[in-house]
Amino acid sequence: MEGGLFVTLYDEKTLKLYLENGVYGQHMPPEMGEPSSYSNHYRVLGDYACCRKNNHVFFFLKRKIVYAGQILGSRDHGSFYLNGGMSPMGREANAPLVWDESKREIYESTEDPGLFKVKVRNGKVTRCQPFLIRFEDNLDLAGDYIISDQFYFKLGEYPYPLPSNSISGMGFCTLTPGETNTLLELLENEPEGSVSPISDEDVELEDEPIPYSPKYGIENATEATTESHLEASVIANPKLLLENMHPGSAVICRQVPISPFKPRQMDRADMCYYGEMALRNGTIPDTVIELKVNKAGKQEALQVERYLKWLHKRLGDEAKSIEVYVFAPGFKRTFPQNISDKFQDQIQKVKF
Repeated sequence: MEGGLFVTLYDEKTLKLYLENGVYGQHMPPEMGEPSSYSNHYRVLGDYACCRKNNHVFFFLKRKIVYAGQILGSRDHGSFYLNGGMSPMGREANAPLVWDESKREIYESTEDPGLFKVKVRNGKVTRCQPFLIRFEDNLDLAGDYIISDQFYFKLGEYPYPLPSNSISGMGFCTLTPGETNTLLELLENEPEGSVSPISDEDVELEDEPIPYSPKYGIENATEATTESHLEASVIANPKLLLENMHPGSAVICRQVPISPFKPRQMDRADMCYYGEMALRNGTIPDTVIELKVNKAGKQEALQVERYLKWLHKRLGDEAKSIEVYVFAPGFKRTFPQNISDKFQDQIQKVKF
């Protein structure tokens, strides 16, 4: 099975630039020190961390969902690239700047290569692209698109939310194998048109970027400063987890809604694997991992209990096959006290 990446764009010139070059980098604020607990840096890095070789990339532009290609890189760890020194990981790797959009007419360049100003509602903000993904089209579908309604009508067959249902306000999100297969089938059988993957802009990769390696980043889960830092780290480098928690060939998704449809505050699992069981056509994970940087107690117990209640409601006895882990530096006495007898054996406590 293969997963995917769902990327939001806002103009066709940018779409063509990325399609022609087989490169994408989300605009992010530069982080010249350690990201604060309020920063989205590690949350975005978590999405990059999910990327694995052959995952499919789809661009979402207005009402069009456009096929881009398949991820290049590694299957064993995060498959993304470091672009310059505007991130802690980029500085650690002494990564050169190889992709620079500051020369594009739609942005305002600065004195620093790789930094540019972007217009927003209340003025301008400085942005960079510290991480990149690379992709190539092996299916001869690059630029082909469907209309988003085609996709979401298909997803309406599932009585539970999926990652692509909750992309609003996000730059990109991971896709389950079920969502990915649905998109590919629609693109192959019911395409609505095609965008030429040719750009008239003078931006290209200036050199080979440095790929992510587990040697960049933390060496032990105890070094994580926030939950988003822990999440990005263990997804990029699963060897930070116990061996029985490694994903193997499974598709990895993060921040997966495991909840009824709600207008806000849907319960989301930090990390999910979609393996050979292919539950509900690959839309339900067979492994759920909840990550904590502090000791897990009552609230954490109630959270994973809610996951399992919902999964059992939707799948019945089939949900008994789903493995649930809580990965934390310790557990309070209130944790097991708030797990019902029904789920005691299904929830595994893992201390790091």
